[in-house]
Amino acid sequence: MKKVLAPLALAALVFAGCNTQTSSSKGKDGKEFELKMPASVSVNQGETAELKVSVERKGFDEPVTVKFEKLPDGVTIEEDGKFDKGVKEKTFTVKAKADAKVGKHTIKVSSTHADMSPNKEVTIEVKEKKASTSGSSPVGKQAGEDLKRKRDELNTTAQARLKDIDKSMDDLRAEAKTADAKAKVEINSRLSALEDQRKKLGNQVAEIQTTSADAWEAFSARLTTAADELHKGVNEAVTKFKKK
Repeated sequence: MKKVLAPLALAALVFAGCNTQTSSSKGKDGKEFELKMPASVSVNQGETAELKVSVERKGFDEPVTVKFEKLPDGVTIEEDGKFDKGVKEKTFTVKAKADAKVGKHTIKVSSTHADMSPNKEVTIEVKEKKASTSGSSPVGKQAGEDLKRKRDELNTTAQARLKDIDKSMDDLRAEAKTADAKAKVEINSRLSALEDQRKKLGNQVAEIQTTSADAWEAFSARLTTAADELHKGVNEAVTKFKKK
């Protein structure tokens, strides 16, 4: 009997440790639309957390928009939910205000395309931010100075990258002005998507000086990744459309 129960117990533990859930909806002509996301996300008051959402399209590749409904007071989702053509995954920023209500809250994540409407509920747990015990001790003072240095260094780097990105986007706009009709439509479409990314990146840069020490590592990594992706996208567009 023990030999039979052991594998079952192991399977139960593996299942319990999985935080990913999937919702799929089938439509006409064999089309299928699937959403995948975590079942729960934790965020401290006054801080941010990541919520990764994946979309799987079968039989179509049009843009789709994911909606977040029933958000609790004091909690917001920073980015818009649009998944452009070909985009399969996005990371959203869950932001809790300093006075966000502590506890578990259920939100609805959904999307609709044609006759398909996959949706799932996600639990957002807002945790009380622990008061700092560092006070004015030498250790606490040093930690504060280190965080200030990191903020200033990242801000300097980010501002330089934004300047470089803006220059390349201006070059792309200049190409659009002299391009033929077909190329102009394609360039402007690409610019629209890049401008959305630029706006979001600018918002992230604005948070550098207010991000806490506890959230710093995740925040700085997320900002760097966003800057890398935008920089790469802009350079690829400029290379593709630049007249030879």
